[in-house]
Amino acid sequence: MANLIGGIQEAAMATSPREFDLPCPTTLEEIMEKLSVRAAAFQMPFQIKGGVPGQRIAFEKEPNLDVTLWLYLKEGARIRIQPVVSESRTSIGGMRVDKNSVLRKGVKGATVGLAAERGAYIDTVTETVKKILNGEEVADYIAPEVPAGAEPPKDWTVTFLLCLFLGGIGVHRYYVGKVGTGVLFTLTGGLLGIGYLVDLIKILCGKFTDKNGNYIQKQK
Repeated sequence: MANLIGGIQEAAMATSPREFDLPCPTTLEEIMEKLSVRAAAFQMPFQIKGGVPGQRIAFEKEPNLDVTLWLYLKEGARIRIQPVVSESRTSIGGMRVDKNSVLRKGVKGATVGLAAERGAYIDTVTETVKKILNGEEVADYIAPEVPAGAEPPKDWTVTFLLCLFLGGIGVHRYYVGKVGTGVLFTLTGGLLGIGYLVDLIKILCGKFTDKNGNYIQKQK
């Protein structure tokens, strides 16, 4: 029990903000320029955004971990990286069935394990940003290789055609491994056609993901 409580406490800390100081004052635009030169070092793309949360550099959501990162500049020389967890939850009959659910990952995997993965991702991005802004060399991001025996990536064309012609009954979702939401689409006519249209647009824009959260994109 003590180990579980300790693990939960560590999980809560894993997605806490990261902060560090720069040697001299700068601007958010200058930071953006430096990071853009080494954009290949990051897993996710980023851009300057404003609005209610404030002026910041926003990294797109990491699809497997459901984490968006917001980089703020405080008092001209202090960097604050704020993680924002926005899980895409799917439930059937009141039971959560999405990729990060207890059903799919188990109790420990959906709590402590997931938090540890999120924390490692946040630390990696923070360290990369810090090195770039301090003028240090950083390596390009290299996507992990698909392990032997793992499922091959889903084909964009097949996904698109299945959605176009059979999306109303969720066949494209069965294809990418989203069985739970596939059943939901089958029973509701593609969520009354709205879910079908949303999926079709996501596929066309390269934003649709498989059951593991990997983007299914058209090969160039």
